[in-house]
Order: sequence, then C-alpha cells, then structure tokens
Amino acid sequence: MIATVTLNPCIDKTVTVDHFDIYRMNRVQVLRTDPSGKGINVSKALHALGVVTLCSGFDYTDGTPSPLVTDLDALGIPHSFVPVKGALRLCTKIFDRERKHTIEINEGGASVGGKDVDAMLERVVQIAKSSSYLTLSGSLPLGVGADFYKRCLLRIHKHAPNCRVVVDAERDVLLSALEAAPYLIKPNLDEFEGTFQCKINSIKALDTAAREVLNTYRLSMICISMGSDGAYLADAENAYVCEPAKVEVRSLQGAGDSMVAGICMALEKGLPLHEILRYGIASAGAMVMREGTQVGSYKDFEKILNSDLKLRQYFGGK
Repeated sequence: MIATVTLNPCIDKTVTVDHFDIYRMNRVQVLRTDPSGKGINVSKALHALGVVTLCSGFDYTDGTPSPLVTDLDALGIPHSFVPVKGALRLCTKIFDRERKHTIEINEGGASVGGKDVDAMLERVVQIAKSSSYLTLSGSLPLGVGADFYKRCLLRIHKHAPNCRVVVDAERDVLLSALEAAPYLIKPNLDEFEGTFQCKINSIKALDTAAREVLNTYRLSMICISMGSDGAYLADAENAYVCEPAKVEVRSLQGAGDSMVAGICMALEKGLPLHEILRYGIASAGAMVMREGTQVGSYKDFEKILNSDLKLRQYFGGK
C-alpha cells in the first residue's frame, strides 16, 4: 500500500479563461471546485491507476460533514484523517488557456493545536507500519513546526523501517526533512532553486546541483519536475531527463502530485530508474488533460506510457 499525508488540505477553485487580462474583465470558460491537497491528489491518482492507497492528514470540519471525506468516499478511496476545528482553506487557480499558465491565490488555512499535532504524528507512524511507501506532501498549517516531516521520518525509521518515505515540500520544511534522510524528494524547479539557493540555467547545472543534494543528504533518488521542460530523475549511479507528454493541456493543477503517484507506482513495482521517470511523466500527462484538479484516467496513462516519450540518459554533460 502507498499512503499519503496532507496536513494542509483545501478546496481548489479552478477558473479557466482564454486569456487573462489584469486590466479588463475576464470571462470564465470553465469553473470547477474540487476537494484537494497535494497528498490527496497523489492518492486520487494512485486509485485511478489501480494502486491500493490510503489518505491521511488533518480534516478541518467545524462539526459539519467533511467535503474531503464525502469526495473520497464517493471515489472509494480509504482514509484515516485526524479531525481538527476550522474550515478548509480556499485555493483559487486561474488557468490561462492561451499561455498555458496558472495563477495561484492560496489561503493559509486554520491553526492546529499541539495535541492534534501529536495525534497526527502517531497516526502517520501507525499507517507507515502497513505501507510500502508513504508521501509527505505540501505546506504545513499554522501551529505545526517546520520540523514535522523530520519528526515523522525519524519515527518511521525507528518503528516502520520497511516503509520508504517520499517528501514533496520546499524551503525550511524540506531542509528539515532532509536531516532525517527520506528515500526520495520531488521539488519542482522553482522550489529546488528557492530551497538550495541556486539558479539553474541548464541540465548540466541541474545535474550538478541535484547530485550534490543527493549525496549530501544520503537520498536514494531525487526528482525535479521542470514544467514544460519535463522532469529529471537521478540515483547514485544514473540520471535521466524526459520531456513532458505531448497532450492537450486543460489544467496544470496537480500535475506534480500525479507525477509523484506515477513514480511511487513504479517504485512499488520495483522498476528500473528510467521506467520510474516514464511512469511519472505519463501520470502527470494524463492529469493535465483534465479540467481543474481532476485526476487522469488509466486509459490515458497507458496510452502516454506506450507512446514515444522523449527520454534520455544524462551523462554529466556528454
């Protein structure tokens, strides 16, 4: 089983316009509202791909029926949330069709108390005991220290050593988690540059910086998604780069999460490095074909996976 943890879930409100103009009225072409969050998106994508998964994290309910639970129950995805007081934050995404660009306006979310944080830590450890992989994804709500993912990793290493942890975060949260040696990290390029204070202007520069992080923090793998330039994946011996799938893009929201799902699926299958990247690219490609934060279908994933993806092994600039 592949488990996912989302501490700062949300409602994604995706507005699609033909061409966003900051000085004039913009007419909405498509409007979608989806219960969401990075780990939740990973579990939804895994479920669509036929992989057994379980969602965990905080669920802000205010005593009312949870849209997260309602949505996951409708999809048939198991979940084990820690309920906390407060409302789900609203994250507004404006997708510009012409530019293939998303403007994000994300709320911070409600604060969480210390007892809830301790309960969540214990829940993560218990879930890890029955999981082959577990993802820690996204930002942390107020009241949760930047070292929470690190605390999870240390406890998992001790009490669930067979569970491998994937971290998708940035800056202080990621740097803290790296101190406890996750199995794999997957920042996007902007997050990588911001976290490690570097500027990447070529694949050679990316490979050099990524390998320094890989070796310094004893990672097994590192993946960096690069938007329209595809993704990079490396372990201690090899590195691969793959262009994105050639599909019609209807939304970019959740593409990175779907990539994590494809990567985890391939890891659980024990596939080689280049196939792991292909699975990630195919899963992300299937998702961007859908409006809003909808996951891609297995049919689209399989079609992309079997297509001529532009993947190449990277030999340090050779």
